[in-house]
Amino acid sequence: MRKAVSGKMKGTSLDQLALTHTSWRDWRERHPDTLVLSTDTGHARNYNRNPYSGYESTPKVFFPVSNKNSKYHPKELVMGLKIGEKTKVYPFAELSKGPSVVNDRVAGQLLRIEFDARNRNGRIVDQQGKEIPATIAYWFAWIAFHPDTEVFEAVPK
Repeated sequence: MRKAVSGKMKGTSLDQLALTHTSWRDWRERHPDTLVLSTDTGHARNYNRNPYSGYESTPKVFFPVSNKNSKYHPKELVMGLKIGEKTKVYPFAELSKGPSVVNDRVAGQLLRIEFDARNRNGRIVDQQGKEIPATIAYWFAWIAFHPDTEVFEAVPK
């Protein structure tokens, strides 16, 4: 059993870090010297099998959410960000309709949204080229936490 964390952390916010959500193939191409931990963990688990296979294609979710929105398939991948109190989400379905780079403004900041359709990932960078932390999630999860989010809609190519 874990020991409860003391009250010293209560009310503390964590800083979100930029991360890469991509395929193993893409990661290896960009980082060929990557070292990988062994799958010899001492547990009888097949690490070559996806335990959630097929989950992304069904509308069913494993747990109930209070805020729902049927604008997109519940498992549509989205990339969302929060700047101050402003949130905006970029559905991959919308990003795939336009160019791979989109310039946008969120909370007064000029941003560049880069979308890689081949690897189903993206990133958001500011005017100085610094990556802005973003969250890649399913539509149902993003909208559950951010019901008043602004939603990016692409202008077709």
